[in-house]
Amino acid sequence: MDALQTFHHFAYGSNMSTSRLRARCPSAKVKGVGFVRGRTMRFHKRGMDGTGKANAFATHDNDDILWGVVYETLLSEKVELDRCESLGVGYEHATVEVQVESQTITTFLYQAITDRIDDSLVPADWYHAHVINGAIEHGLPQEYHAMITRVTAQPPQPVNVGTRRMP
Repeated sequence: MDALQTFHHFAYGSNMSTSRLRARCPSAKVKGVGFVRGRTMRFHKRGMDGTGKANAFATHDNDDILWGVVYETLLSEKVELDRCESLGVGYEHATVEVQVESQTITTFLYQAITDRIDDSLVPADWYHAHVINGAIEHGLPQEYHAMITRVTAQPPQPVNVGTRRMP
């Protein structure tokens, strides 16, 4: 891909799953697995179906680490990704420094807009499975994978089933 025609972004939630991201952005290619300091993953962003979605919550504590995947994607597909992430309504862009092996990549991630955060939420089981599958697919550290797996998930509620965004 021509670097002038692409963008990088850091996926830490359901978009870590390559198949899920490629359903939205077919050109997405993995550039590397890495982490961001000063953030943790929380499932407290209110989704359109009323369940918790992943958020790269800023703690500003360098001991906190958020693992994920840096993808390179065609710029022409960014509008669709922004739409799927409800940019400006559910999420906003945040610039981050991602440590990928021995290099630092400056890119962006989607973080929850403050008024969409509700700490009482839990993720739907189908969404939680995408996050777990992405962590397994990309070989995230076992301790981190275990932390994600321990999160309580709920089956989809019949009233909300039609609002979920699959794949």
